[in-house]
Amino acid sequence: MRSEEDKVYLANKHKGGEANVKGGLYEDYYAVYQMVACIAQYKRELDGVAFQTQLEDTFVDDLLIEHPKINVYHQLKNTKQLSWNTKPNGSRTVVSDFEKQIEDCEDNDETFALKLVYSAIGCNVATNVPASISKYTTAEYFPYQDDLNSLILISTEFKDVLRQISARGNDSSDDELSEIATVFLGVWRANGGKEKVSLSEIVEKAERVKHFNLAIHPSEEMSEECYGILEGIDGLEFYVKGRMLYWSIGLMSGCYPWSVEVQEGIVMQRPKTKREFISLF
Repeated sequence: MRSEEDKVYLANKHKGGEANVKGGLYEDYYAVYQMVACIAQYKRELDGVAFQTQLEDTFVDDLLIEHPKINVYHQLKNTKQLSWNTKPNGSRTVVSDFEKQIEDCEDNDETFALKLVYSAIGCNVATNVPASISKYTTAEYFPYQDDLNSLILISTEFKDVLRQISARGNDSSDDELSEIATVFLGVWRANGGKEKVSLSEIVEKAERVKHFNLAIHPSEEMSEECYGILEGIDGLEFYVKGRMLYWSIGLMSGCYPWSVEVQEGIVMQRPKTKREFISLF
């Protein structure tokens, strides 16, 4: 049963989390990283994954990811120094919060895991998990940068999972990868995070952006007739990947959402030159 002291502590902890802007950036960027990683892992079962942040009445409360078979609670610490005995709110240690969270999850018969995510370089929390929480707990280093683009450039893991879900895969430019992450960040912030949201809903909202193209759907088809028309345009190179038509003519290149309507337009207009092709878009 929750003590009065625990109730007061959790209320104050939640208020402190809402006020920490820099910590909020770190949490948002990590949430986007996890969304991308989960899309890569669960392409065919996005409905089975859900995200929620700033959980009330919860000791490990920064981010909850409900995977198909396990709930993973995350505490994120964007500080220069960190240990399991750090008292971030001045009253209780990090390890104490994790011990309390384990008690709650066990009382609820949850299948769960806990994770401490940190940005402190040289920190040993990953190799020094206290025995009282080690059965359920891991620690993960995740770097912090002031902007998302810079973070992607320095984080090999982030860039790798972005490539896995990008329709152009390893051919994706850094700008394309950054655009994917930025769209997910916008969707996440618009949702607010406090209400649980499924990964399928996050993806659905992200895909409303015109040139957003993920490798979670089979590539749209191009008819032989349409292919023959485009093949006949001197200097035009093209291919369809995912939901997009990618093209290049010399130093010019571009992409455009591919659909039956666009294909029918090409067949109807039957462009014969580069200029006629470009004018279609």
